[in-house]
Amino acid sequence: MDKKLHFLAKIKELPIYEDAKKENVDDYWFLGDIFGPGPDVQTVWNKLLDINPSIRIRGNLEDFLVNSFFKNSELSNSIETIENYVIEHLDNLADVCKVVEKWPLHFEKGINGVKIGLSHNLPDDNRGDSLSVRAESINLSKLFEKKRRNLDIAIFAHIHHPTMRYIDLNCLNNNAFSYDYTKSDERLILNVGSIGLPFDKPMHLYKEKRAEYLLLEVGNKGDINLQFKRIRYDISREFENALKFKLPFREQYIHHFKV
Repeated sequence: MDKKLHFLAKIKELPIYEDAKKENVDDYWFLGDIFGPGPDVQTVWNKLLDINPSIRIRGNLEDFLVNSFFKNSELSNSIETIENYVIEHLDNLADVCKVVEKWPLHFEKGINGVKIGLSHNLPDDNRGDSLSVRAESINLSKLFEKKRRNLDIAIFAHIHHPTMRYIDLNCLNNNAFSYDYTKSDERLILNVGSIGLPFDKPMHLYKEKRAEYLLLEVGNKGDINLQFKRIRYDISREFENALKFKLPFREQYIHHFKV
């Protein structure tokens, strides 16, 4: 049977969930970064539990929270400030940290013959800028290394930019001069964007449609159909909460939404 999958980068508003239900989504996959830098903490966690994604990937913000709570490593002053805010506004903190600490960095899943790899960033590294929109194919090929070599699609979230891109594992230097296309080995790479804090520059064209998610349909014969969706929500309430709850770096946070 056809499968519709809804990928979440950051869960901020229920209109996203309502839209996905209208699309008759079968499954939800969460690709990391549930806490910070926004003002809502417990509410966001409760929404994740309500949606109950079958796959939950650990992002760098989950690691920051765990490291801050358990004092596993030193964090920068700015990150520590944000994590202190999260800690102060999260119920059952110890239990939540124990849960998210066990989330994997990556997960591989097969659907109707299509092999899909899921990660927040790289399969073994959930932070850094190596997979940005400026990344060379050689960097993106790391999504298909070792046991992931047989993947058809790699999906990640970290860069907050909705992305669809192909790479050829047999031509990673971007030099197609006199290339033998019969030897091509193309793979599809997708980024889900961000529900909570999109970074893509054309946002001024979308006005209040800031919440981004990826809707992916895998047909019963392995055919792929995808749609990058943008959903409108009340950003002013986000700003009000940032001020009301004295969110750290709130001016900078609000500035990210300006168009």
